[in-house]
Amino acid sequence: MAALPFLRRSETDTESLGIQFDPPVYIQRYRTVHDILEKENIVKVIDFGCAEGKFLRYIKKIETLEEIAAVDSQYSCLVDTRQVAEPIAWDFLFKRKRPLCIKLYKGSICDCDSRVAGFDAVTCIELLEHLSNIDLERVPYTVFGYIQPRLAIFTTPNKDFNCLFPGIKEFRHWDHKFEWDRTEFRTWCLNITKQFSNYTVDILGIGDPPLESASLGCCSQLAVFRQSSVDNYINKKVLKPNKETPYVLVSEHVYPHEESLTEAL
Repeated sequence: MAALPFLRRSETDTESLGIQFDPPVYIQRYRTVHDILEKENIVKVIDFGCAEGKFLRYIKKIETLEEIAAVDSQYSCLVDTRQVAEPIAWDFLFKRKRPLCIKLYKGSICDCDSRVAGFDAVTCIELLEHLSNIDLERVPYTVFGYIQPRLAIFTTPNKDFNCLFPGIKEFRHWDHKFEWDRTEFRTWCLNITKQFSNYTVDILGIGDPPLESASLGCCSQLAVFRQSSVDNYINKKVLKPNKETPYVLVSEHVYPHEESLTEAL
């Protein structure tokens, strides 16, 4: 499974482990990823492991976005996400300048779906650590070989930071299959840039440690992959787009925009 109902909910549990962040570290993640997407003028984004849609609340406000695909493997999550995805009265009173369509899919980051091939951006917040080794191996090929976004953002816990959480025996959440230290995460990222040489990566941190523990790094790790070139890129491992649609469309939500009346006429 690529995502479970508790994935995004568990992000709010970090503070309960004993360290307080201001703002909470999960909000810092959302804001950081939101700001990157907004700065890059992203038009189409797919968010894997969307859970109940907390991050969706942030990105649907980005004016350049015209399509958001929110994907989770659990239908029960998407029922909650639907409430976030639906336009409200405010959206009809203060219309967007550009159109926006939000589609909720039941699906997995391990599967390739032609409806999201070529999206501008992929986001994957605190999901990798919930994947099995087999599923984790498929992620680079789905994201960089098939979707081929010009921007891909991943966040995952920093294992080095765990010693600051009293009571942690192994992982921060019972469903985590692993947690990477900074060296392991960097190795994973650099291996992707070796396999898909038209991508570069910047590795950052979210959730600053106490001053006396600065050597441990931040609470979460963040990798921002950017496509450095599109033309003349040849890689035998790149998957050819197909017409397969393994994701199940759960709901679709179209937002009103200023051109709506003109287009109707």
